[in-house]
Amino acid sequence: MKSAEEIKIMIGRLKEAKPNVRPTTGFGDDNLQGVDAQIKVLEEMMDSDDIWDYWCEDEDDMHVRTYAEAALAWMDKECDDDLVDELPMM
Repeated sequence: MKSAEEIKIMIGRLKEAKPNVRPTTGFGDDNLQGVDAQIKVLEEMMDSDDIWDYWCEDEDDMHVRTYAEAALAWMDKECDDDLVDELPMM
């Protein structure tokens, strides 16, 4: 698991990057909700069950849940990809 300091820094970086994120995908999915999901996962230290409880199995939640799961993987050190570098910037 990432340290509390690493998580705090990433939350700050995500909040700073959010205004520069492309608002929607070509399919109309909301990228900004995805960034908010990542921040929520990190702030609340959510686990996979929490993610699936909050963003249910509804197809409309799938895009946002993908963002949330990426944050969990980063937090749990399952993925070293920088969350901010992966955002679709304008």
